[in-house]
Amino acid sequence: MPNKNNRFLLPFLLLVHSAQFLAAQPALDWDLTFGGISYEELNGLKVHQNAIYIGGSSRSALNFGQPGDTSWNVLFTKTNFEGQVLWHKMLDANRNDRLWTLMVTSDGGLLAGGYSYSDALGDKSQPSRGGMDVWVIRLDTAGNKIWDRTFGGTGRDELFSILEMPDGSFILGCHSNSNAGGDKSEMSRGELDFWLIGMDANGNKLWDKTIGGNAEDQIHDLALLPSGNILASGGTVSQRNTGEVGPDFARGAKDYWILEFDPTSRQVVWNRRHGGTNDDFAYALLVTSGGKIFLGGRSASGIAPPTAINNGKNAPFYGGDSDYWLLELDANGQKRNEWSFGGNGLDDLYYLQENERRDICIGGVTDSGISGNKTTPLRGGYDFWLIGIDTLGNQLWQKTVGGGDIDALTRIDLMPNGAMVLGGHSQSNAGFEKSDASFGVNDFWVVTTLCNTTVAIDNTPIANYCAGEPALLTALTTDCADCLYLWNTGATTASIEVEPGTSGEYSVKVINELGCIALDTANVSLPQPPVINIGPSDTLILANNTLILGQNNPEWTYQWSTGAQTPTIQVTTPGVYAVTVTDGNGCSATDAILVRMRREVLIYAPTAFSPDLDGVNDYFTLYTNDGVERILELQIADRWGELIYRKRDFFPNNDVDGWDGRYRGKWAEVGVYIWSAEVLLSDGEKRHLEGDITIIR
Repeated sequence: MPNKNNRFLLPFLLLVHSAQFLAAQPALDWDLTFGGISYEELNGLKVHQNAIYIGGSSRSALNFGQPGDTSWNVLFTKTNFEGQVLWHKMLDANRNDRLWTLMVTSDGGLLAGGYSYSDALGDKSQPSRGGMDVWVIRLDTAGNKIWDRTFGGTGRDELFSILEMPDGSFILGCHSNSNAGGDKSEMSRGELDFWLIGMDANGNKLWDKTIGGNAEDQIHDLALLPSGNILASGGTVSQRNTGEVGPDFARGAKDYWILEFDPTSRQVVWNRRHGGTNDDFAYALLVTSGGKIFLGGRSASGIAPPTAINNGKNAPFYGGDSDYWLLELDANGQKRNEWSFGGNGLDDLYYLQENERRDICIGGVTDSGISGNKTTPLRGGYDFWLIGIDTLGNQLWQKTVGGGDIDALTRIDLMPNGAMVLGGHSQSNAGFEKSDASFGVNDFWVVTTLCNTTVAIDNTPIANYCAGEPALLTALTTDCADCLYLWNTGATTASIEVEPGTSGEYSVKVINELGCIALDTANVSLPQPPVINIGPSDTLILANNTLILGQNNPEWTYQWSTGAQTPTIQVTTPGVYAVTVTDGNGCSATDAILVRMRREVLIYAPTAFSPDLDGVNDYFTLYTNDGVERILELQIADRWGELIYRKRDFFPNNDVDGWDGRYRGKWAEVGVYIWSAEVLLSDGEKRHLEGDITIIR
């Protein structure tokens, strides 16, 4: 932790929890005050991966390594999601340089900019073009400057918004009163114009376009349309039908002005002005994920009914200096709906942030007490004022955040869990929602909301998966009233069924009523059917023996073809035996075995006989027990291999069925003869036998 006694070097961090808050109102998590002895103004804030990047302007160079410099310099700070400062970087030159915008590029770097009066000195590498110039700075995520670029003419040139295009190039949203010269290719239209600059990924200018009327046209924001065209918005006091300003009549001192621009043809597609009877200026532009266009800012105007060529203002004015005024526009910039939010003081809308529910947080600054449609009390001189609405404009909640002095919100972004990061500047000491004392005149102040939503997928009831019953996956949540459920299957319910035969990864995103997000993933695997093997498909056993069949698994149930339901059975008779096993998932497998029974086989073949018809030992045959069913063939050959006797398919043990010792009707000579036989055993097996027999007399 930093040393709080040295209040000018590093900020002090303290977690703050809101003790009391209205239902469906964001609670706060932590806040961070960061600054030096003088002025700091936060005008850039982006969340990327596991960090928060903050950008702004500072006159406290003494505290950031630049003693003696009292001009405005550019200051960058990086924190983690717990509010601990990881680094800070100050970029300075020799005159006033200020930051108005900060973005994280698609490759993970930082791109920031604003204006500079400085020459090429210190951290500024290019000379002044004249007066105030556009200054663009490229940094890596460690805060190291990669390059910087200066664009401008001889007058006032100021950058307020940067937009990254799909091809990796950038469009800079500036305003300018410079005529052609320097980096500006066209003459000024009036006192101040929109000035768009196309820039490649290395900071080289590709093109520029001046857009405006005969007076002052001041840009503030850019947004990308799905078509690839862009929207540019701000305010105008120019007369109708001058320069690029269209035919809409002006109603008051200043009106909202918005246009669609084609960066390919570099032509304005359409432009619209919206306003009431007084001063109206658009600070915030949002194209939602659903394609809706919202334009918001401040309005000091009363109701001014629309006419054929003026959009007017129908939303009420609540008094004081100004109200939040929010418009929903169609694809041609015409007003579809409008809302006012305000009380009896100054209420200026500075930022619009869409969350994962497609609800919108409106943020800005207020010094109104409870009045008009403001329902939350004032903390100090000025406060952050936040309002949540859905895309139909229905108000969901309100929240005031501040200390006892002046606090102004300028930026909002979201952490991955949906918590809001609120950025602005503050003159307040500790008190109310502010936990730390001021470091100087004005400091960076970052406040985060609390998200405690959790989700865990319960996938335990998967029994009987193979029995044709689906698996039920349920998202079990905490801190999740009025939740939205978004499964990767497209389902939007708390529970889903996984059909039998399906496996894979299932994930759910849960979003509570305040946009807090929780994620979980479950892997559903097809249960493998049980593997049962009760032996070779054909098994032979000897008569009067017992065979044990089966495979003992305590998690299985068994059904044998014999009717038995035990893991094993005893087999004593031949036949086909089958078993079906079923596991705890309802998955089954079957195995079968053919059991054949063999009696003991005894075969005797004489080694000599004396064929002389004396009734004793006159024949040669095979003598067996009942393990042999019959003799399929018996052959006799002499010692030279000549076949002299063959007989097929006869029974053993019968002398007269054997060889009588004759060959071609005569007695065979005394001597040794070779015999071979094929016998059929009682279990169906065939066996080949051979030997020799001697004839004696």
